[in-house]
Amino acid sequence: MKTRVTTLVCLAVLLLTAACGKKDNPGPGNNGGWQLPGSIYYDWSEGSGLAIAYRLDLSSGVRSKAVAYNAKRHAWDISRDGSIMLQSLDDPNDYDGEIYRIINMQNGQTLSEFRKKNSEVSNFTEPLLSPDKSLIAVPPTFDRGLIVMDLQGRLLKEVVTIGGKKVKGNIAWMPDNSIICVADNIVYRLNNQYTWGDVVTQLNFNDWNHITASYDGQRLAFGAGKHIWMMNADGTNKVQVTTSNDEEGYPVFSPDGKHLLMGTDYEPESSAIRNWILTIIPADGRQYNVTEGADDRVVMLKVNGSDTRLESSDGAMEWR
Repeated sequence: MKTRVTTLVCLAVLLLTAACGKKDNPGPGNNGGWQLPGSIYYDWSEGSGLAIAYRLDLSSGVRSKAVAYNAKRHAWDISRDGSIMLQSLDDPNDYDGEIYRIINMQNGQTLSEFRKKNSEVSNFTEPLLSPDKSLIAVPPTFDRGLIVMDLQGRLLKEVVTIGGKKVKGNIAWMPDNSIICVADNIVYRLNNQYTWGDVVTQLNFNDWNHITASYDGQRLAFGAGKHIWMMNADGTNKVQVTTSNDEEGYPVFSPDGKHLLMGTDYEPESSAIRNWILTIIPADGRQYNVTEGADDRVVMLKVNGSDTRLESSDGAMEWR
């Protein structure tokens, strides 16, 4: 995951105290104040690379380095309890290969490492840890379907098609280790043996991105038609929850399911790099105008001491 982000050191002050604008930006918390759980993880550029992963504690606003710089790192995912990180990296011995590494988030120690096998051209993947940390799912690529493996890299299942339609795009784990995926614009929920899938809904959009699930598995969110949508896990109550003068994408639920982190004000810079603003809204099913300054219930993350500079990302972020 490759992100350019400059962080907020006094985020807690901005969000939790009246002195930094609680009155002007009330948010959904008690007495008009924000109460945000957990930490946001994201990449930021240092030197010539885009591979520094940082952790921003939302209760204190303190930023720390989650993992050291590595220009060879493609992507990462962090377990829901924040204890381990899964990384995908270049294989130094094989141009078309890829290494998966699992590290301890407390001390950075490598717990396991293996080469991702059986891929001819797809050497840039974004693997995801299951909620119980027992499995790894790899979204479908050009030459492979959706892959499920254990933490030692043993292939357990590959799902190439559902109902004769190729699985594509990103995926999302559910609490019972079932998986949300998409084939031919139809959202499916695969059972946790990955042998069949139930239809959740159809995405009637020309473009969509990043389907994600709340930790409790009750709701899904996704970007489509340039805005963010949310629905129940069974596909009912599909509602558009953002509007703006620009484009939003890549929603992420907070651990308690009460908020959505997303990218707003989308600005493509090249085929490989995206740039947008890190923004938080309540995940209550109502619609929020995320154009800067349009809705005082919306929080756009800002650099410490700046009234104008907003945090930017390329969509690679986690809320743990």
